[in-house]
Amino acid sequence: MLAVSPVLSDTNGVPNRRRWWRFRIWAHESTHASNKNEKSTWMEMLGKAFFVIIRGSEILLRLSPLLILTPTAIMVSSFNSLFKQIWGPKNCIILSTSGGFNTDDDDDLFVKPFRDFPVTSMSNAHHGQTWASNLAWRYTLHTLQSLGPAFCKLGQWAATRRDLFPMQMCNRLAELHDMACTHSWEYTQNALTEAFGDYETKGLTLSTDVIGSGSAAQVHKGTLTMSIHDNSNNQTNGPGLSKTIAIKVLHPNTRLLVERDLAWMQHIADFIDQCIPLEVIRMLSLPRAVSNFSDIMRRQVDLRIEGENLRKFRSNFACSDAIEFPQPAEGFVTEHVLVEDHVTAKPISSYLTDDTLDGLEVRKRLAGPLLRAFLKMVFIDNFVHADLHPGNVLVREVPDQEEMYTIVFIDAGIAMSLNPNDQQNLLDLFKAVVLNDGYNAGALMVERARYERCSSIPGGKHAFASGIAEIVSEFHDRSKQGLTLGAVRVGSLLGRVLDLCRRYGVEIDPSMASVIVSMLVLEGLGRSLDPDLNLMKAAMPFILGRGKVY
Repeated sequence: MLAVSPVLSDTNGVPNRRRWWRFRIWAHESTHASNKNEKSTWMEMLGKAFFVIIRGSEILLRLSPLLILTPTAIMVSSFNSLFKQIWGPKNCIILSTSGGFNTDDDDDLFVKPFRDFPVTSMSNAHHGQTWASNLAWRYTLHTLQSLGPAFCKLGQWAATRRDLFPMQMCNRLAELHDMACTHSWEYTQNALTEAFGDYETKGLTLSTDVIGSGSAAQVHKGTLTMSIHDNSNNQTNGPGLSKTIAIKVLHPNTRLLVERDLAWMQHIADFIDQCIPLEVIRMLSLPRAVSNFSDIMRRQVDLRIEGENLRKFRSNFACSDAIEFPQPAEGFVTEHVLVEDHVTAKPISSYLTDDTLDGLEVRKRLAGPLLRAFLKMVFIDNFVHADLHPGNVLVREVPDQEEMYTIVFIDAGIAMSLNPNDQQNLLDLFKAVVLNDGYNAGALMVERARYERCSSIPGGKHAFASGIAEIVSEFHDRSKQGLTLGAVRVGSLLGRVLDLCRRYGVEIDPSMASVIVSMLVLEGLGRSLDPDLNLMKAAMPFILGRGKVY
């Protein structure tokens, strides 16, 4: 006896032809749609594979000379070490007599760029490196820049991830901050016209000279004349006040190039994460790292975000005369163009070479506000300028007020906020230095981590916490000399903590790494300005939420 499906029958069990045909049409359409979707999926996968292969081949071709340069650098370095043991250091073919990188001198690696900015030669920027390693790194940095803004910024971002990469590599990649390309004057004019129309009639004029350039944009100096508007009769009464401004313009096709390479990086990261089942790969969390990097890059190629960051920083420091951020020009901020106040100021590095009594006194006046400003960003505002390098810290003398100075932070396209766990970890580390309780701080870091390998390794959690305790104890012992920048090097402490996190697989948020690198830079600069400045005395009010910059 045959059973008839209710879909094909009416209420009396008699086949319903209308329903039968409706079912056949639906089944045919469903099969057709399924085949179409499957075909579309396969076409999409083939397209992605073709894109990854083509772009990957181009990247590998550009990097292929490193297959010769890298072994050569290793071989020359090995020969130098051998010759040094046999004949002594004076007869070695090495560019410097320094023995390499010392943990106690980590801060000097961050002070030196401020003293020597701009860096004119790679051989002068790093001690203890051979001609072959300098050549290999020179080519690597040039290639990263030529591959496009995403790869250039990737190198700059990797320089901040001391929890993932070795210190020497991070120091080399940090040189990308000083390398820049420029675009044509014609493109700048077209970008301004597209953004503002006939910009000259709106009072905006600019010079053809480029006063600064980065991986994503370049800057021109200009003048903005605002018209005086009479609200009573809704008429414009002629030109008003003029002010000097800086015009930042994105390089051609920046967003297109960035999105192309971010998509390629995401495909590669997903493939590695899914197809290579190694613990170290899982710890790196490549898809999430690429996603975080993508967020940073997309903020860099939308100048409206930098305009908003500047407004927020200005609001946070509105009560301070010692710290300043440029003001975006109202109505002159778009995705591709940002018009802001031009700051007439000197790079802070110019004050580090004056060793006279007056020069040393000026340094002391600058050190306090600089350190307190950064502490306020971290512990009170939780909104940190995360692109601090020599060109972004300026000093302006206050007119008509002798011996008064204002510190100006520029280029605020990248700003970071810590999540509650990382903010608490940072507070715990500062408190641990005072209380000499590094073990408890290390144990809490493991418990708060999103991913960690310590718990799966016998004694791993204890080893990590003991490592934190050893670092903190060492720094606490130094505090007997006084908790000054010259005695207690918190930047070095935090750098060693990041290295410990890398070795034990304790994951931290990328924002935390960026904030710590910014702290390394500012602490090293603060020490060169005033090594007698009491760090913990300056930090405690901010840790308690009551600090002021003045």
